[in-house]
This record gives sequence, structure tokens and C-alpha cells, in this order.
Amino acid sequence: MKRILSIFVIVASLVMLASCSATKKQAVADQATLTWAYEIEPTIGQATQGSILVKVWSYSKDKNVATTQAAKNAVHGVLFKGVAALNNDSARVPAQKPIVTDPNAESTHVAYFQDFFQNGGKYMKYVNFVNNGIPAPGDIIQVGKQYKVGVRVSVSKDALRKEMEAAGIVKALGAGF
Repeated sequence: MKRILSIFVIVASLVMLASCSATKKQAVADQATLTWAYEIEPTIGQATQGSILVKVWSYSKDKNVATTQAAKNAVHGVLFKGVAALNNDSARVPAQKPIVTDPNAESTHVAYFQDFFQNGGKYMKYVNFVNNGIPAPGDIIQVGKQYKVGVRVSVSKDALRKEMEAAGIVKALGAGF
């Protein structure tokens, strides 16, 4: 009986340790996301009407964390950075301006964006992973002590704009100046 109890205590301790480790990894990932260290670029592919297909390069010491943070980074990029044009021999993708053009919007609406970008927050309604979020071969690059991970995602740009309009962060397209 003592042996079974000892095994149970050991297993419970290991489960708690693993849970704390996962929570710590997520906290570190969330802190890294707050610095918004990522790159966003257009990518070739078929997106649904009102959506934009992008590749997001996220940075983290853990490649799995970088992959999961790609969704937040993609939505943030479409909102605040925009996406450059792609002009090469095989395809042309026009540039996309950022939805939010006010440079102070993040700080002015800090409570809204903290809630919006929390884990499992509203941002998840506007993003879909391509290939289930699995990076393509060659899209995981070690850079110093970090990984740079490229993930393709589709962002529902039109729906995201409507969300920002409803929240009062951007003016409706039909509204006057």
C-alpha cells in the first residue's frame, strides 16, 4: 500500500511539474509576443474572398511556441503593419495596407487589445492555419539561440476590419472624413 501511495505521489508531482513547465513556456511565449518580434510577407496561394494569405516568421527559443504564436502575429501584422507586395516571375500579389492606421491605437485601446490577443481570444476567429500550422521543410531556421519559424496562415481581413469598426478603433469605410 505504501508503495502504491509513493508511486501516486511521484506521478502527481511529475504531472504538476509538467503543468508548471507548460505554463512557464506559455508565459514566456506571451511575453515574447508582446514585443511583436515577427516578420510578415505575402505568399502565393488561393485565399477565400475577403481573406489574405500570408507567411509569418515568428521567433522563439522553442520552435513549437513560435509556431503557435504565428496566429497572433499574423492578425497583428494585418492590423498594424500591413503586407508588402509580391512581384516575381510566377506571381503578383498587391500590397495590403494595415487596417489600423492610427500609430497610437494600440496604446489608446490597450485594454481592448490585451483582451483581443489573450490566449484563445477574439483574434482566433480571424485566422486559419494552412497545412494545420505545420511549417514547410526549410521554414524552421535556428538563429543564434532562437528559432525562426515560418507558418502560412489565412487572415479574414474583411471580418477583422468590421470587428475594428464595431469596437470604434477604425472608422467605417463609408464614413466621411
